[in-house]
Amino acid sequence: MTSYIVRRSTLALGAFTVLTFLVGCQDKRVKDLQTGITRDSVMSVAAKGTQGTDSMPSIYSSDRFLINGKTLEVLYFDSRNRKAGRDTVPYSQLTPLVMFDGKLVGKGWAAWDSIGKANKLTVPKH
Repeated sequence: MTSYIVRRSTLALGAFTVLTFLVGCQDKRVKDLQTGITRDSVMSVAAKGTQGTDSMPSIYSSDRFLINGKTLEVLYFDSRNRKAGRDTVPYSQLTPLVMFDGKLVGKGWAAWDSIGKANKLTVPKH
């Protein structure tokens, strides 16, 4: 019985360590984004450190939805500046930036899952 408790505690500690590592590895640009900022500000922060004339730097792809006459937009941020169509990247390696009516309302999969569920939208598997 004791080995079961130890095994379960070790598993929980391991899961917590992995989660902490993944959160700690989040791109600095995503950490700098604050809810309520405009889409233009989001794009400026995402463009930091990139070069070239890309109109959407560090954005792999995006989705748009119309909800009660307002636009919900999800930008899938990629720290390595890969692009849909040119590169194949699993959604788990991207960070969704969720904007409603031109303002950032959430970032990360937890936010997108919650907003998508509340609005009965299909969220990509990640």
